[in-house]
Amino acid sequence: MKEDSWRASLTLAVEYFEDPNWLGGSIYIDNLLAILSELNPQDFPLIELVFLSSPATPLAQKILKYPVVEHQPKSSFWEAVGVLRRRSLRAAVRRQPWLNRFLRAKPNTVYFPALDTSQRWRKNLYWIPDFQHHYLPHLFEPTELAWRDRNFSAIANSPGVLLLSSQSALTDFQTFYPAATVQPRVWSFCSTIRPGPEADCQPALAAFDLPPKFLYVANQFWRHKDHITVFAALNLLKQQGLTIPLVCTGKQDDRRDPAYIRSLLDNLDQHSLRDQVYLLGVVPRQTQIQLLRAAAAVVQPSRFEGWSTVIEDAKALGRPIIASDFAVHREQLHNYAPAWHYATGEPDALAQCLTQAWVRLAQGPDPEGEAEAAKRNQTRRLELAHQFMAIAKDAMICSALGRPL
Repeated sequence: MKEDSWRASLTLAVEYFEDPNWLGGSIYIDNLLAILSELNPQDFPLIELVFLSSPATPLAQKILKYPVVEHQPKSSFWEAVGVLRRRSLRAAVRRQPWLNRFLRAKPNTVYFPALDTSQRWRKNLYWIPDFQHHYLPHLFEPTELAWRDRNFSAIANSPGVLLLSSQSALTDFQTFYPAATVQPRVWSFCSTIRPGPEADCQPALAAFDLPPKFLYVANQFWRHKDHITVFAALNLLKQQGLTIPLVCTGKQDDRRDPAYIRSLLDNLDQHSLRDQVYLLGVVPRQTQIQLLRAAAAVVQPSRFEGWSTVIEDAKALGRPIIASDFAVHREQLHNYAPAWHYATGEPDALAQCLTQAWVRLAQGPDPEGEAEAAKRNQTRRLELAHQFMAIAKDAMICSALGRPL
């Protein structure tokens, strides 16, 4: 099948659900559609956005403007009715699987991301973001652990194609589900952000009264994101006479551990770190981009990621990165410089890493580094666009055959 026949032979129905508790999922779809928009317009696939949450949010409105997306605007009332209808149908089919027999999808349409197997009436491209619950089970309620095990096993034993974000995840999948019938494919997205003029950074810095040189952590305040290791490392350095400013953005709430943010704040108070740690909460995406550009380095301390959006954003801007050393981070930063790794969850190791890096780091932005990164990223985006469409084609064929290719 030639690539220029994609439009005639395949429709990609992209489901969009904006979850305030997991912003990474929405940004993933944003990056996907931006990447597919890199294709030559004559090669654009037919893409339909299937909204499962409001299309009126700023991010939803942004993705509607991508040239690869086709969308017939409706009044806000009918848009809301459509969202309610789709969610109600999905819930009904999930509760009553026999309804699948009476539903028909459009021919040659592949739905992505399919996060479970309940919607068997259509052709699905499945997606498992990560296998975190196998490594950090203590962070999950027993019911959620059971749901993940049951759901992932159902996907593994389904016909079709499963998208994974890293070679590490593929290794995990093959280890946990050695007899799987679904066909795994690896697609490691890249960020599609682009820097603006250097002056764009200044309003963000001025609005929060930030120091010229700082480190930046752009993670939600979930326990596995491991802010506590960064705070402990800063305390060690402060005792040695080195004070490093740190800026943190992200939702200050962990639904699985509501007391966690309070313990972090108490830790800052206990070690008198409030003057050097700036907690900004959730900021607009454009503000986040300017903070990434201005930071002397981006720190990603997480104990587990499927494929870190923060690291991809930093790479897209050519920023120095300091990251924990678990497998996915090493995979993402292979052949990338400047980057430093430290032993995951070890404050002493991070403190030593920061001591070495801080004197070599300069405040951003770095227009020359951004230009080089943009050039690299442009090539990567086009490669990824072709890769994704080939995977979507495989999903359509596998689902139609009901067996592996």
